[in-house]
Amino acid sequence: MDSSSPSSDASASARQERKGENKIPDDSFPVRPAVWEDIPAILALLEEFVQQQLVLPRTREEMEGNYRNFMVACHPGTGALVGAGALRPHGDGLYEVRSLAVTTSFHGQGIGSQVVKALLRRAREMTPPAKCVFTLTKRPEFFRNLGFRLAPKEDFPAKIWTDCRLCPKYHCCDETALRREP
Repeated sequence: MDSSSPSSDASASARQERKGENKIPDDSFPVRPAVWEDIPAILALLEEFVQQQLVLPRTREEMEGNYRNFMVACHPGTGALVGAGALRPHGDGLYEVRSLAVTTSFHGQGIGSQVVKALLRRAREMTPPAKCVFTLTKRPEFFRNLGFRLAPKEDFPAKIWTDCRLCPKYHCCDETALRREP
């Protein structure tokens, strides 16, 4: 069939509509601190990315003890959780952005950026206030676009001794460390 035929055009148009059906203007997804009731939705959101080895797994017990570290983005129409990320303190003004995930059908709409910006605001308000915020990621360009710069992993020994040493990829890590001022 010719790619310019009406049925081909209709199919392409339908695919484009489906692809954009979740498109909502940037900065319109409310981001708020997570509450206890968000725990199942956060775990479900993270699971897809755990399976892809993009984030480390989190247990229910771990989430119950740390859900206050999370900020969540919600769909403006339904209120459904569509993004999440956590800010973990490592002491002495050092904080880590971790467990960042956005529902796949909402990728490319600025939700992840909104969550990270909310986490950076939170870092400035913490006691002690953040001196440095860092992340380890397989998507360094995303964080570079938010003002993060490359950093040696050795700058973050608390991270290495708490999380990295338990990772199956500890000796062949494929993540990039980045840091920025809050």
